Amino acid sequence: MKKQHDHGSNLVMKTFKRLIFYSILLTYAVILAGAIVRGTGSGLGCPDWPRCFGQWVPPTDISELPANYKEIYKIAGKTIADFDPFKTWTEYINRLAGVILGISIVLLFGQSFRVRKTEPSLPWFCGGLLLLILIQGGIGAVVVSTHLKPFIITIHMVLAVLLLYGLIYLRKYCMDLSGHFLMEKQSSGLKLANWAIVVAFIQMILGTQVRQQVDNLIRDLKIATPQTVIAQLNELFLVHRSFSIILIGLLIYFMFHLFKTADRTSQLMSIIIVAVALFTAASGMVLNYFDFPAWAQPPHLFLGVLLLGLLYQLKLRLRGSLISN
Repeated sequence: MKKQHDHGSNLVMKTFKRLIFYSILLTYAVILAGAIVRGTGSGLGCPDWPRCFGQWVPPTDISELPANYKEIYKIAGKTIADFDPFKTWTEYINRLAGVILGISIVLLFGQSFRVRKTEPSLPWFCGGLLLLILIQGGIGAVVVSTHLKPFIITIHMVLAVLLLYGLIYLRKYCMDLSGHFLMEKQSSGLKLANWAIVVAFIQMILGTQVRQQVDNLIRDLKIATPQTVIAQLNELFLVHRSFSIILIGLLIYFMFHLFKTADRTSQLMSIIIVAVALFTAASGMVLNYFDFPAWAQPPHLFLGVLLLGLLYQLKLRLRGSLISN
């Protein structure tokens, strides 16, 4: 009977870890969808929340809207732009992805009660993640109601990264509970990982501020176009651009350090991290030198978040077991 009980417990934990993994993938998918919304200027494609033009399934043609729809769906006292089905459905798909992620976190919270005998703290941790995504959904509604207020958008992005970090930590914790991938703590590499995460996070915040300037110049003030906006950005853009050199230099140094001190998997992860950083910088150069093309904006944002996720995953690996620390 005990063996059957242990086997059943192992299956429940395996399902729990699988849900964590799917939730991580969904978080990246939602961030990518948000990046596409941002890059295509579709943030106000649905002027209301949680519905879209008052409908649960948004319209595909302007004929489905009342003649005075611009007045009806004013945002913060501002008349909305002409109806664009592409932007409307781009924003709507982004919301659907968020809903699917929310359902995944709810399922994870429910499943956590089935594994609480293995670790009593898991329901509390998953409850925190559920609260975080509920706050994230609320912030998403505020983003729309405030006409894409820049500061709120930055908070929205930071919360998405925190949710990603929470899920990555939970996955590593559960692996340690099962005795998988245990390794000794590597203090020197861990310090470098912490510095890399701090620098990458600052770079992400700088990037969101630059993007806010771009939106203000092109969308709000209407004094720039994608072809002229780079020349009108202030010193913050130069800091963001130069900061990327510092980040890449730090990551390359980190990689060479791990090749002297860490295991093969950590070394491989560091190579991937440097490659992602270089691709992120390359997409930034495309934005800088090729008139800020819309297609280059989503990969630039997504790769930056992917870099943060990979760095945090590597940091946890270098930290060793989360159970004993």
